Amino acid sequence: MSLQSHVSVPMDRQSLATVKGVHAPVLDWHLVAVGPATPLWQRIVAVIGLVLLSPVILLVGLATKSTSPGTILYRGQRVGRGGETFTIFKFRTLEVGAEQKIGARLLEHGDGLYTRIGRYLKRAKLDEIPQLFNVVRGEMNLVGPRPVRPVFLETFCREIPGYMRRFAVNPGMTGLAQLRGGYFTHPRDKLRYDLIYIRNHRWFLDVRLVTLTFIKVLNRWATLGVVLTLLFLSAALLPGLFHYPFQLDLGSFKLSPFEMLVAITAAWLIVQRSPRHELCLYTTPVNRPMGVFVSFAVLAAFFSTEPVPALQGVAYYVATGFCLTFLIVNTRLTQREANLIATVVGLSAVSVSLIGLVQIGLENQLGAQGAPRMSSTLGNPVLLATYLVLGLPFLVTQLLHSRTREQRDLWVACTTIALIGVFLTHTRMGLVALVVTASVFLWKTSHRYIGILALAVPMVLGVMLVGRGLRMSVPEVTAEVARRGVTAEHVFSAPPLELLLGVGSTRRLAMSPIPEQDARWISTSMHLTLIRQNGLIGWVLMLWVFGAALAALYRGYEGIHDPHMRRIVWAIFSSLVGFVISMTDANVFFNVTIQIYVWGMIGVGMGIITHLNGKRPTFHVLWRFGEHGD
Repeated sequence: MSLQSHVSVPMDRQSLATVKGVHAPVLDWHLVAVGPATPLWQRIVAVIGLVLLSPVILLVGLATKSTSPGTILYRGQRVGRGGETFTIFKFRTLEVGAEQKIGARLLEHGDGLYTRIGRYLKRAKLDEIPQLFNVVRGEMNLVGPRPVRPVFLETFCREIPGYMRRFAVNPGMTGLAQLRGGYFTHPRDKLRYDLIYIRNHRWFLDVRLVTLTFIKVLNRWATLGVVLTLLFLSAALLPGLFHYPFQLDLGSFKLSPFEMLVAITAAWLIVQRSPRHELCLYTTPVNRPMGVFVSFAVLAAFFSTEPVPALQGVAYYVATGFCLTFLIVNTRLTQREANLIATVVGLSAVSVSLIGLVQIGLENQLGAQGAPRMSSTLGNPVLLATYLVLGLPFLVTQLLHSRTREQRDLWVACTTIALIGVFLTHTRMGLVALVVTASVFLWKTSHRYIGILALAVPMVLGVMLVGRGLRMSVPEVTAEVARRGVTAEHVFSAPPLELLLGVGSTRRLAMSPIPEQDARWISTSMHLTLIRQNGLIGWVLMLWVFGAALAALYRGYEGIHDPHMRRIVWAIFSSLVGFVISMTDANVFFNVTIQIYVWGMIGVGMGIITHLNGKRPTFHVLWRFGEHGD
């Protein structure tokens, strides 16, 4: 009699005892019969989990469907409580028909049956999320012995005495055996853990095991690449997260829950990935200029008429800028993470541009007057132009890295969408920054496109100069230059000491708008605003930070052997050159999206040339902890 005939329907006492080769003692059957079903609180938790993880479910589903043929979900038969079979749900990580090829054995590391994203889904446990549906249906618990494939049941029951006792309770998404062991732990050892769990089963034990599992999975998820991906996407698409739904007062600072979560995760990553039980600070060319800028700004704050707000402004630059750079460098950026971040930066630029195009389409439908001008999620066309110029080199990098025609077509379309977005912002300095950034990037990566750029740019500018309402006419440009001259004259007419040291930054840690009373001296140029806030000395020191980063990237480009990493480094270099130009047109540091992207890119660039250049990096030990600590 085949195994399937015994496990395809609920098994009674006699059939359990007479399975071929299975010695299931009669005394074990009462354990199978009296095991608890899924508790109500676990079903409620599963429903909440499905709601909270719905964006992840959508993204994983789209990624699975777009990277491999076949269904999104895997539906397989498993043996559960009382020997009954049920259909388990998972995100599909293997090719269609892989289970038949594997047969009655565990999947091995060398098996080439995974989909393109299957290994990652398996490693990060993302493929297990659909099992929450099984919990809601009462077929599984959050905690319990893992369900067994029917093809293994006969062997396990024959070789492991008392194996049927594990079916006394519902199978679980996680369990003691999974936390103490792993995928390749022998079934006999897993059974010991399962029986310990069954004997000591209490609701608070389930809570502890769910919590420990969450921490274990979070350790897999919370890689530097994933955290930065979520941070960049949140800054670009949901900037409101940085000051909603509420802000917490911490002394003189205000932090949103999202900012606190980012800070805690950053500290966790640094400690988690520190080598040799030490907290280290890696040596990079931007360390010294950043340190000097902060030291000067703190010292100058005491000469300000409002020292506390000035110190808060220094803390803003440190918390939202410099710390992000140090985080990326000191968590030892890997090549895979660098590639992931570069891809996300490019795709987020495309997403923001598409949102802006939809916005323009809606405005046209509502009868908006004049030429459409895009602002998208950043709420300001000038800032949007700055952001898109930052992302464009990474789109071209992915285009040059493409290996198939389909990939090239995709990245050509993405690059075109972002370029259209820049032009639809109708931003003068944005176009200048775009031309400079594109020229610098193509200078090192693809000479044959420079000629095309030289022909295309004059044609586009000519169209915009003669177009109505595009803010490119000579009178409009002349008026703008005159207005900026008046603002510059006002900034440079300050008393000598104030001109050198500034009045102090009134920028708070919270991502709130600039107070109206401070707008009297805030210009639309970040260069002039820095001079007004931090003085000529502070402005020079900030330029020193960018100059040191650009010089390091230029030198590091020649020392990296991997061609794709070289292109990413040069994309960052080109973006920073364009960003320095864009600083003349907007207060770019006062926008959370731009702030995170710029300092994040500097961190990625410093991380690549520090950890991926084939040389051993130098570092300073800040603190020893753990078993090797004093």
